[in-house]
Amino acid sequence: MKVIVLGAGIVGVTTAYQLAKTGHEVTVVDRQPGPALETSFANAGEVSFGYCSPWAAPGIPMKALKWLFMHHAPLILRPKVDAAMISWLVRMLSNCTSKRYAINKSRMLRLAVNRRAKLALTQFWW
Repeated sequence: MKVIVLGAGIVGVTTAYQLAKTGHEVTVVDRQPGPALETSFANAGEVSFGYCSPWAAPGIPMKALKWLFMHHAPLILRPKVDAAMISWLVRMLSNCTSKRYAINKSRMLRLAVNRRAKLALTQFWW
């Protein structure tokens, strides 16, 4: 199979490697001139399974309002009035309750534990 992987960060490159290793023809595409120049930049290749947390959390709506006016905000919002943005905003805000945060955090932790176990089984694949 021919596969295109978007992003030459940690996840993109390791995904491409695993796909190529299993016989797929892989092309990695990144909008930056080199690998790991965005999300993966300067994070030391850290994989922190125990520190996963949903962005949608109680308190985030008020913080997000402040972030709108920050040059280096942790989450950059570029609000616009269109159906996709309004739909996303409604879904995001509906997940900012304590109950939804607990559910989403639990799901993320289950996934993290699963991925940690998978990584432990394949830690010497390179």
